[in-house]
Amino acid sequence: MGDDFLPDPREFQVNEHPLSFYVLASNEQTVIGLFSLFPQNMVCWEVHAAMLPQAKTAEKWASAKQLPAWLAENTRCKRLVASVPDGNKAAMIYATHGIGMRYVGRQPKAFMKDGQLQDLIILGMSLNGG
Repeated sequence: MGDDFLPDPREFQVNEHPLSFYVLASNEQTVIGLFSLFPQNMVCWEVHAAMLPQAKTAEKWASAKQLPAWLAENTRCKRLVASVPDGNKAAMIYATHGIGMRYVGRQPKAFMKDGQLQDLIILGMSLNGG
């Protein structure tokens, strides 16, 4: 995960902004992943998903499908967005077929990976009557 400019993992600091949400995805025994949610404003939030590789595929999909309803019930979020690097097919499939997001647009050459500029695919979906 991340672009060419991601710092050393030992330097990572959790975003502690009071409006940020970290939603754990779990099964009956353990955590299987995490959704990080960062408000761009009070109604439009950006999501980042990180599912653990040992989690079962069905559990990952169930977590994705439950996220919009959880957000609708527990937050003010009316628009959920994501920016996915063009080459990250797994994230595109998870966001569109799992969470239910749709293609909104593209930011050309907005992400550097392995020394190559890539487009960012912009995805979004409405929640809570948005």
